[in-house]
Amino acid sequence: MTSFKFQLLLVVYCTLLMLGQRAAAQEMKRIYYGTSASPAHLPVWVAKDAGFFARHGLNVEPVQIRGGSLIALAIITGDLPFSGVGAESVVAARAAGGDVVLLACPIDADPVYLITRPEIKSPLELKGQASAVTRYGSTTHFYLRAALKHVGLDPERDVIVMQLGAGPEMVAALEIGRIQAAALTTRYAIPFLERGWPVLVDLSKTDLVYPSSCVTSSRAFIRAEPKMTEDFLRAYVAGIQLIRRDRQFAEKSFAKWLREKDPAIIEKSVAAYARLFKPAPFVPDKGIENVVKDLMRKRPEFKEYLGWPGPFRENGPLQKALREK
Repeated sequence: MTSFKFQLLLVVYCTLLMLGQRAAAQEMKRIYYGTSASPAHLPVWVAKDAGFFARHGLNVEPVQIRGGSLIALAIITGDLPFSGVGAESVVAARAAGGDVVLLACPIDADPVYLITRPEIKSPLELKGQASAVTRYGSTTHFYLRAALKHVGLDPERDVIVMQLGAGPEMVAALEIGRIQAAALTTRYAIPFLERGWPVLVDLSKTDLVYPSSCVTSSRAFIRAEPKMTEDFLRAYVAGIQLIRRDRQFAEKSFAKWLREKDPAIIEKSVAAYARLFKPAPFVPDKGIENVVKDLMRKRPEFKEYLGWPGPFRENGPLQKALREK
């Protein structure tokens, strides 16, 4: 074979190979998935990095969005097919007529600490002081109210609640004394815990159930794309399983997606959540009831949803995903 013929065949081969790869890439269905900076989203990040979504023909792209209410709105408008959202945002939006529903909840409650400035020695000293949340109606807002109630304070009257946008802003505000208390998850609480700042309550040691960072979609999308929904959940559950058996892999994903460089924060955060992730991440009905009761404080009409979790969660796709792995 002449050199020219060989080169020609090589060009043809490479062209066909590139076309095949391009076709395969086009067959992958791109899905943007909204997350916050919570470690509870780790199953999605791990499933992405391990290639579990790709095995089902899904190109899942996690994107950070500040606030559960914004993520819920993106689902309702059809901008996002799936996202991770706290139950409070979903229940409030669904009760208002929005098409949004919980599909899977990886944990029943985050490890959350109500941390105060060193000069605050008791809950009573918080009266009239300021605290903060990422956004009103968010998971951080629910946890703050729950923590304040647990220590005997009225979340609506005793504390001024500011809306600051994200965890780092809350941490900075607590550091400089702009706020005197904050309900922080493990990742943000660790530096304060290491310095011995006061902890008024550790919610992980209470019986609180709150479904945070749940896989959420719309019933319209579930009906239109049942296989995609089930495949997404299969990959998601595989992510949970990998976290439970390979802590090192989970730590790498945590560091990558949250851009965390502190080894202590990475290790302790992953360890705290790994023990909480549920092998079968069904939406806890008790958690929905807790949210309904919390929302009733300002909207008594939510009482009709007590003992009626059906409008807010859909168990069918997860049941099929677990049964047909």
